[in-house]
Amino acid sequence: MKRILLVAQALLPITCCLLSAGSHSMAGDTIRLGFVADATGVGESWYKSQKAGIDLYIEEINASGGVLGKKLELIVRDSALKPDLGAAFAEELIVKENCDFLIGPTSSGVALPVSKVANKYKRIVMFHTSNTEDLTTRAFQPYMFMVVPNTGIESRGLASFLALRKYRRFSYLGPDYEYARNWWMNFKSALIKQKPDAEILSEQWIPLGVTDYSKNIPVILGDRPEIIVTNLWGESLAQFIRQLKPTGLLDKASVTSLFDLDMLRSMGAEMPEGLLGYARCPFYGIRERRMKQFVDRFYAKYRQWPADWAIMAYDGLTALTEAIKKANSTDSDQVVKALEGLNFKSLRGARYIRPEDHMADVGVYVGWTTKDPRFTDFLTMKNVAEVPADMVWMPVQEVKQLRPEKR
Repeated sequence: MKRILLVAQALLPITCCLLSAGSHSMAGDTIRLGFVADATGVGESWYKSQKAGIDLYIEEINASGGVLGKKLELIVRDSALKPDLGAAFAEELIVKENCDFLIGPTSSGVALPVSKVANKYKRIVMFHTSNTEDLTTRAFQPYMFMVVPNTGIESRGLASFLALRKYRRFSYLGPDYEYARNWWMNFKSALIKQKPDAEILSEQWIPLGVTDYSKNIPVILGDRPEIIVTNLWGESLAQFIRQLKPTGLLDKASVTSLFDLDMLRSMGAEMPEGLLGYARCPFYGIRERRMKQFVDRFYAKYRQWPADWAIMAYDGLTALTEAIKKANSTDSDQVVKALEGLNFKSLRGARYIRPEDHMADVGVYVGWTTKDPRFTDFLTMKNVAEVPADMVWMPVQEVKQLRPEKR
């Protein structure tokens, strides 16, 4: 049964929804999950994918009897990429809606204040999309956990991959907010360390959500780079590639960015072949039995293929519910103990959560865009290689030195 909750907001009218499988139960018979989502604006497509994975997980777990005999319920609030709104909704979900756990959001800028609220009320928040490394270091708090490769794993992993190849000339364009700043700092330092002759030709920052690059592209053309690194994502990235194509630069250089399935679907046949990119969870490049089974179930339910965001949201709930069962409790303090060091059956294969920073050992996947006869509406990536987390994540001692109590 679906219940629609309309919440009047002075700043922004938000539609919220409460989802459960079967009839609504009393709070004591349910485990309530509060999802701080970025459901409008540039985050909309990612939210739809996240929610599809979450809905499928809840449907499946409830059909099997729930967790500790309790059904899962989902309550959604849309922070619309606004940090203040995200924090306010996180508090509302805990205080007014009595949510046992939080999940989300998309934006790292929203995730940071949401994490503070979770810590204040001692409730676990599971991050499956937002991934700034600050969440696991400078802003670490004991109730946050992450199943998406953080910006350090992702950027250092890509830098390690590129350092072993011929590329030497790099240009950068990125949205000016937490995720991109942290990602680029890690990428640049790792690349120069491993490839001292690498040249960073230009570094441009633009407001999040901008889709007109007429002032930026001439700078890049003047650089004559081999790799154009960018943290643009979603429709912003799609528009950047569309505007670059007529210049002819992509015949000589690669735009290297996050080629998630939603973006690839958005581009369709417009996406150039042969671009070097990376993904967080490309179903087509991960050969795991559990992944294949999930993809089959997902496609049967939605008649479409699962984006990275659906898969990682599903993995996040898998880890959370396995820890709840292990703790035999929904008390966050007990579940924290169960999550620390937890080995769980991820769709990406067997994974564990490092106790020191609550980071799952999930790597980054790198490949080249290509046509695939199995998927006629979009390109995928070929020769996909995973850079494992344990090759590139921050050493535990460095993590500890960056903790708030150490500064």
